[in-house]
Amino acid sequence: MSLNASSEIDNNSGKTQANNIDISLITYSIKNDYFGFALKSRPFKIYDFYEARSIDDSKFVIYPESIESVFNFSSNYLRKFALDFNPTITFLNEKDRINYGVLISPRYRFNDHISLIYSFKFSRQNKNIGWVDFDEDGNTIFARRNRITYTNTLQGKYSLNSNMNFNLTVRHYWSFAVNDDYLTLQDDGTFTDNLLYNNNKNSNLNTWNLDFSYSWWFAPGSQISILYRNKSSLFSREYSHQFESNFRDAIDNQNLSHSLSISVRYFIDYNSLKNSKFSKSFTKPKEIIHF
Repeated sequence: MSLNASSEIDNNSGKTQANNIDISLITYSIKNDYFGFALKSRPFKIYDFYEARSIDDSKFVIYPESIESVFNFSSNYLRKFALDFNPTITFLNEKDRINYGVLISPRYRFNDHISLIYSFKFSRQNKNIGWVDFDEDGNTIFARRNRITYTNTLQGKYSLNSNMNFNLTVRHYWSFAVNDDYLTLQDDGTFTDNLLYNNNKNSNLNTWNLDFSYSWWFAPGSQISILYRNKSSLFSREYSHQFESNFRDAIDNQNLSHSLSISVRYFIDYNSLKNSKFSKSFTKPKEIIHF
């Protein structure tokens, strides 16, 4: 069990940028399964000078007190099948403002050569407040919105032997936010409703990454690597809330960029080479490069 407390103070204004009191408990079962639980609290308001994005750093945003609960479970990775399960929930001291999410990651080792790990992560921020724009009068515009994020990751490894491996990593990230209300940031860090601002600042971000690689350690310190990669990054204001359509756009070949790289690293023992060069005996060939 551990207890941690920390605080950060802005050196210009003397205002508190961060304050936390965290208590955590970690334990293992006799079967080597991992359990962890934590309570993370922010007992006082904080002043964020970064999210305001003012040129002279004079403006700030006040964020309320909060308390977060975290649970972590990981079954023993030595088993063929193992599972990670990590739910979280955060309550902020504002009406209906709550964050929650979960990570679920099963893994399976088929044999000593093949293993797969799948990871699904979901998070939702209700009544989140964040920067969106500056208006024509120079006012800082924020929005109150719900932010939802999905992350799907697949990792695979196939080992031909101890020196040759194939690795695959596939990741799709989708995050979107729909703005419900627009707010104007005041000099004291609070907000007032802005009924005049009507620009569309909804956001939808899709990123896709696929890495497939082959590596061969043909000698100690010497490796041949071949990597194929394709990726995409799409941002839009108008979009569908359907997962299928966002995933389809992310992997559309018109939106993908492709790359192929080959690298060779070869280790040469310089000391051995130097000693062989100045050796007095030339009657017997010497091995000058060690692997």
